[in-house]
Amino acid sequence: MFHYTKAVVRVLFPLIFSYITWMKKYAKNPIKYPFDVRYKKLQKLVRKVTKALQVDLIIEGKENLIDEMPSFYAPNHLSFYDPLAFLCISDDPCTFISKKEILTYPIVPTALKAIEGIFINRDDLKQTLKAMLNMEKTFAKKDRSWVVFAEGTRRKDHMMVLKEFHHGTFRTPQRNKLPIIPIAIFGTFRILKLKPQYKKYPVFIKILKPIFPNEYENMTTEELARRVQDEIQKAISFDLRKKDYEYMKKINKKYKFNMNY
Repeated sequence: MFHYTKAVVRVLFPLIFSYITWMKKYAKNPIKYPFDVRYKKLQKLVRKVTKALQVDLIIEGKENLIDEMPSFYAPNHLSFYDPLAFLCISDDPCTFISKKEILTYPIVPTALKAIEGIFINRDDLKQTLKAMLNMEKTFAKKDRSWVVFAEGTRRKDHMMVLKEFHHGTFRTPQRNKLPIIPIAIFGTFRILKLKPQYKKYPVFIKILKPIFPNEYENMTTEELARRVQDEIQKAISFDLRKKDYEYMKKINKKYKFNMNY
């Protein structure tokens, strides 16, 4: 039996209620409402969903989140749940650049439109450049930061090294001298699967130290992308994987690391 039935029951009414009462309204005409109001509404809903899914967020380095907006967050990408995890932890308003395939999902595209997320075709260079320009136009407002998954797509085999970060992702934040904050995520690959079933689903998020403009002003975008990727890979390989394993052993003594999540 689909083991998320209880979770669906718990969040179905809040999802429908939110969709009808504010989400569609915000998505249709977002500029009529303050960005932080829209963000807080969505964040509250996402936290309910996270609790219903029995996700346990273990966060490190929250002191590395800075008040300065806009900032540019660059996480690795393991699961569709990754953006939800980030929404839960960031009290400073942010939004996302997402792949166009999300537009076929129920509710999710409306939620992203409510916070002015941008949808792109990853294979369309012109569309990607246009998305970056649209992102840049929001910088003057200083009311939101941006989250972009620089791998471009999910790394389905979580044991492998990260996919190469697209260096073009960093061109806009570098040109505009934004702080760049690498984010290491591990554990989201277990969520939204039919099995295995656990009492809790740990998600480890490690917020790494910001890379400020004075640190990257003489770097190429290729060098900057490589630095961000290397820092995230190091955090996952030498820290988060071990902590994840220890956590899972505590809640399930028979737990064995499974290559086929």
